Amino acid sequence: MSNSEENAKVTKCDNDEVVELTGHGRYHQLVLVACCIISNGVALDMFGFSIVVTAAACDLQLDIKQIGILASAPFAGVLFAFPWGYYADTGGRRRALLLSTTVGFIFAALSSFSTNWQMMLAFKIIGSSFSSSSFTLVMTYLGENIGSARRSRYLFIMNSMNLASEIVSFGLALFILPLTFHWSVPWLQITLRAWRLFTFIIAVPLGVGAVLLFYLYESPTFLANKGDTEETRKVLRKIFVFNGGDEKEFMIGHLNHSETIKLKEESIWQSLKKQTVPLFQPPLLWSTIQLFYLLVICCTTNNVFLMWYPTMVNLFFNSVSSGSEDMGFCEAVVQNITTDVNAENYVCDDSISLKTIYSGIALGFFFTIINLAASKLASWRRLVLMSCYLVAALSSILVGSLTEPIASMIFFILIQITAIGIGSVSSYFVDLYPTSHRSLVTCLAMMVARMTSFSGVNLLGAVVVSNCNFLFYSWAVFVLSGVAVAFCLPSDRTKSKNNCNNC
Repeated sequence: MSNSEENAKVTKCDNDEVVELTGHGRYHQLVLVACCIISNGVALDMFGFSIVVTAAACDLQLDIKQIGILASAPFAGVLFAFPWGYYADTGGRRRALLLSTTVGFIFAALSSFSTNWQMMLAFKIIGSSFSSSSFTLVMTYLGENIGSARRSRYLFIMNSMNLASEIVSFGLALFILPLTFHWSVPWLQITLRAWRLFTFIIAVPLGVGAVLLFYLYESPTFLANKGDTEETRKVLRKIFVFNGGDEKEFMIGHLNHSETIKLKEESIWQSLKKQTVPLFQPPLLWSTIQLFYLLVICCTTNNVFLMWYPTMVNLFFNSVSSGSEDMGFCEAVVQNITTDVNAENYVCDDSISLKTIYSGIALGFFFTIINLAASKLASWRRLVLMSCYLVAALSSILVGSLTEPIASMIFFILIQITAIGIGSVSSYFVDLYPTSHRSLVTCLAMMVARMTSFSGVNLLGAVVVSNCNFLFYSWAVFVLSGVAVAFCLPSDRTKSKNNCNNC
């Protein structure tokens, strides 16, 4: 039987199954490459910016509060998560991705030409309001373009590229930031330095991703759900040919779009109300409070110290290298923060210590390996989550009390281990909520966590000089409270959907 005869027998096809009709080939591999580049680009745009702020501190004459404000800027983009989700659901996945990556790249690149910190802040907030949405959009786009047999593997590959962003960012910093060129550009009122080149280069993946999207098509699943049968057929035929098929052999019958008809019966506001209100009413209210709080602890602890990581570690190593080996972590950091930039013997040095860069690369490898190891203990997720909180809390206490440099640095890194618990908390959203509420409650929780991270980054900058040790001790108490809340989660053995009776 020929391929055309087999395809001719297709008379009905559910919307989620349309991608199976094109087979699997070069087009889907190109989609994977584009999505991996965009995913890595978003992570570089957000977390790689912390390296930019550290390297630019001297040239832009930043004080510690200004560093905190700039470091928190990428999190401001999360406030636009809802509008982007709505636009992607109505205008199309590819169109939303193309707009977010293109504008995100433009403003990320423009930030490399900033003449002062206020200009950099404006460029970053505008750019992040576009680029930060690309990560969730690219997951949807990839998932809807890939058949069910390969979908999980492709999403895992893309997420691995996201995790590798710290290795990429610190790896680029290793080769670029030590460069010592200073090229004056009077008409831009700036001096081109290594940190500006680094800023531009880490913006490039977003631009490359946008270019690749020009060669891709809209999600067939989205078009089918929208009820655009004719356009769905055209896109599926193009993908089939891209994969090496003969256009004459491709045939498709009827496409179901009953889901679209159902969605048209109620407005977007009615739908949002129907999905949102039950999350904050019994019986889901306790689960919402509980999981939101646990996710806030995981994300805030990791994001705050990750965004401050290059600055604090660089200050720490600079103090240690100058001979202050018996200082505690806080004393070493504060000593360089309070250096008088107006002093006669002060030399502007915008380089980052090689030890800082090496520790950043090691940080990326360490947490990638730990995350893979933790995935093997998925059946013990509550225990993994509580263990992460305990390690982070103990590490926070030790950072504030130890005076041995290597030990202080190890425990400062271990504070960020709460990132491993994000997967555990996310899995409970699947267990404790009905299917119709899972996506929205997860989005809301992540938005709250990112907003808290935004506040936390600024809080650390405001108090680190005057109350550094107290900050770490207080953070330990904050993280330890998560152990008590996590204890009330359903047992790992039963995976019950009801709230735990331990409390």
